[in-house]
Amino acid sequence: MAKYIILILLGALTSCVSHNDQNKAASSAEVNTVTDTTYQWVKILDSAEWRKSYNFQMFTVNDTMWVFHQDGNWFSADGKNWTKSVLPNAINNLAFLKNIYFHNAIYGLGHFQGNSENYTFLPVIYQSKDLKHWVTLAEKSNLPPRFFYSPFVFDNKIWFIGGDDVKIKYADIWNSTDGIYWVKQKDDLPFEKGGGRQVVEFNNKLFLLGNDVWSSTDALNWQLETAEIVKGEKVFGYAPVVFDNKIWLLGCNRNGQFSSQVFVSKDGKNWEGQKAPWSPRGGIAATVYKGKIYMTGGKYGGTSGEPDFRYSNDVWALEKK
Repeated sequence: MAKYIILILLGALTSCVSHNDQNKAASSAEVNTVTDTTYQWVKILDSAEWRKSYNFQMFTVNDTMWVFHQDGNWFSADGKNWTKSVLPNAINNLAFLKNIYFHNAIYGLGHFQGNSENYTFLPVIYQSKDLKHWVTLAEKSNLPPRFFYSPFVFDNKIWFIGGDDVKIKYADIWNSTDGIYWVKQKDDLPFEKGGGRQVVEFNNKLFLLGNDVWSSTDALNWQLETAEIVKGEKVFGYAPVVFDNKIWLLGCNRNGQFSSQVFVSKDGKNWEGQKAPWSPRGGIAATVYKGKIYMTGGKYGGTSGEPDFRYSNDVWALEKK
């Protein structure tokens, strides 16, 4: 099984934007936008095999790319030709809970049915070592009954930070050595409570990405890198990847307006914007595969100018020229 894994967990579009935010003019301070001719976006597919959707997952195991979708799972060796796997979607609603790659296996952390106001949460833990079958490791783990968090692997453990339930937003951190038994490591962390944040490992640090950016060397003590990725704007709903010694944020919502702009940073503190040729969207899936960034999915709309949501299943790749 894979010895090397790059797992990109899709950030759920969980932040709430007020009506005033949605109608705020774009006159607020912009992140510096540059044209970087080092890279180019190439469309691989107009329409992939999976249904147009958002908030699903895309990741790489050895020489294979995987899409974990609400309707099932697909794999590919080139990003163009995809095969549907016999492995089903175990955790159900990927907008609320996620899979994670750990100890040479995929772990499905919980089962979620419904929406944030009316849902059923089951603390069942699934595992797949062959990417063909799920094994139920525990029908009833002590996985906390919450959602909108993104798990990550660090120090030979699975971790997650914060999240939400119907009544409470959290700012704690938990970890597990087996995905079944979970231990709270710290409470009242210094950032805003709730879900929608994601973690990447970069330059021997963990970076916690939301509208602000925090860093840590131990997952317990966090330092603020920047209070705003884009000064004067609320940014969320993007997919983060580490590529070519930079952090890349793909697709986002900026003050209630979806954008195709990509944000890039060499240090997690200072960010630049780059234009992308794909349609504005948030909630996309992305991974790094064979020296390129691949992305798919996402949604656009839900604002006064575009009240109806439009969903995507095209596939794009970013490569160095």
